[in-house]
Amino acid sequence: MNLRRNSFKISAAIWLVGLCVAFAGAGDDFKSANQLYDAGKFAEAAAVYEKIEPKTAYVYYNLGNAHFREGKLGLAILDYERARRLAPRDPDIVANLKFAEQRLGVDDVNAPPHAWQRFLRSIIESRSSTEWGVYELAALWLTALAVGVCLYIPRLRTGLLAIAAVAFVGFAASVCALGHEVLSDRTAPAAVVVAAETAARFAPMPDSTAHFKLTEGTRVVIREDRGQWLFVERADGQQGWAKSDCIERVTLQS
Repeated sequence: MNLRRNSFKISAAIWLVGLCVAFAGAGDDFKSANQLYDAGKFAEAAAVYEKIEPKTAYVYYNLGNAHFREGKLGLAILDYERARRLAPRDPDIVANLKFAEQRLGVDDVNAPPHAWQRFLRSIIESRSSTEWGVYELAALWLTALAVGVCLYIPRLRTGLLAIAAVAFVGFAASVCALGHEVLSDRTAPAAVVVAAETAARFAPMPDSTAHFKLTEGTRVVIREDRGQWLFVERADGQQGWAKSDCIERVTLQS
């Protein structure tokens, strides 16, 4: 028994030391990348930011800034979008994402055509997946607690049932928002055009007729993946086949 406990302690200590070293290394890389950025060496800074794992919202944000200063605005939008998913209410991330889209002239094409679609997207994107998950659990527990207390204290039934109803609505809204994000990432993952321009074609063949142009920084969702070709859809519903090397997914594949 003592041997097992000692082995566990040793393993835990090794794991903690490794974790500390990993975070220390990431911190050193982050400082080095910032110094390169401040020196105007944007490509070198971007290369160092790329090596940092795991990437936080601020690593993606700084990486986006480096790509922006390099003139790679499509990659900058991709980085800002990844940062926004981790810190959706950070004003600097939101502002730089909007500015980069405006610089490329894709802010309108990236917005859903209908007001109700824009409203729903703004609500869903206002929180991260982790936050929606926390809200879901909190609302569920509050609903259960209010109903449970109502059974033991009947005189408070009216107020508690009102609380339970509001909490259940919050639970349902959180489930819908989280479900939308999870299902979207699995069935229609978001992506960004990083090439200067590419054609969306009627068929996954290089000699197929071009349907419309996809410009750098355009946000799309991937409806089908055939390796070298992706069947993508713009926010306005236009669909076509595009070369996969011109497009990067927002959520990295494991």
